[in-house]
Amino acid sequence: MKTLFDLRAKADSQLFEAVQSLYDEPFNIIRLGDQPITACLGCWNCWLKTPGKCAIKDQMAESYLDYVKSDTVILLMDTAQGFINHQAKAFLDRTIPHYHPYIEIVAGECHHVARYQRYPDLIFYYDQEGLTDLEEQVVEDYLYRTAYHFRSKAYRIKKENNQKLYPLEPRKPGNGSLAFASTDPINKLVIYSGSPRRSRSNSGEILKKVSEALGDRVEIRDLKERDKWGEWSEAFKHERDVMFFMPLYVHAMPSHVMDFIERLEASAGSISFFIQSGFPESSQSHYLEAYFEQLALRLGRTYLGTAIKGGVEGMQLRAPKAREKMIEPMVRAIDTLVSEGRYNPKELQKLAVPVRFGLIVTGLFKLFARLGLVNSFWDKQLKENNAFERSFDRPYN
Repeated sequence: MKTLFDLRAKADSQLFEAVQSLYDEPFNIIRLGDQPITACLGCWNCWLKTPGKCAIKDQMAESYLDYVKSDTVILLMDTAQGFINHQAKAFLDRTIPHYHPYIEIVAGECHHVARYQRYPDLIFYYDQEGLTDLEEQVVEDYLYRTAYHFRSKAYRIKKENNQKLYPLEPRKPGNGSLAFASTDPINKLVIYSGSPRRSRSNSGEILKKVSEALGDRVEIRDLKERDKWGEWSEAFKHERDVMFFMPLYVHAMPSHVMDFIERLEASAGSISFFIQSGFPESSQSHYLEAYFEQLALRLGRTYLGTAIKGGVEGMQLRAPKAREKMIEPMVRAIDTLVSEGRYNPKELQKLAVPVRFGLIVTGLFKLFARLGLVNSFWDKQLKENNAFERSFDRPYN
């Protein structure tokens, strides 16, 4: 079965026909572009309470069976601000139930263990119009990376004289194309917090310490407060120094963060970013870093850089002193940025360790996995939720 998910705001019957011409068999069309896909809440219910099933009840959740049963999934997407738009990002974020919370190491990086025996090929279509060459590369690299972790082959449909199907190939992320700049010491840094979690988020805990340390030199705004987006996007035009602080979600920003970014207009000032992720290795965040470099150019802002810190998941389960020890270098990095008007490269380098795992760590990980030590963090929570016996369920088989 082949399924086409139309995530675009406007349906295009001519595009459907052009895509259909690439295949001998008809495909099932599911249109999700005319209604918002609810953003992932980061609640982990699909991992820890109802394994394989999302807690959100919407048309996206109703389409999970079509996704899993298909041998080919075609995604028609809109772009915005030089990236896939928030609707497309929400779709990808919401595929997390199809994988386990359990981790394995592949080529020095953490991957979620597959829930199903096979996954569909992913075919991506998005307009190149309005994208710079570098932005187009960033989007393509991100989509390949996502499919790679989803255990899917990745292809792109390009509009040339006719629609053509191209396989996407692995490529190093395009981060590092824009050097970190500096500015005068910052009087007030406006920090947008991008965690989707409603309570006890790691981002919230870290930024609480940032606020305690820097006082009135920072103003923290939680992007879950959607009723303030109009006011904040207007204020962005006049704010001198802005940072986006967020967790990594499916190799990029959470979809509601992209939704807010789409509302921003080019303006003078600086912009900086801070990505914290559950995976320990910083390489997981390089594809998002590449986008942020291009976003700074698009918004006409001085790019002060992107800080990356991995291994944050489980932080709140640590003893208080261990938690403070983990948070302290992140606070220091932001303090340096505010006090000196620039990130300290040595501080960021330490935060970003490890970039990838070497052979020794990979070997130890496999040993601990055989001893049953790797999955204990997740197994404990599954047992507490009376879901351990269902942890390997495949509800859409």
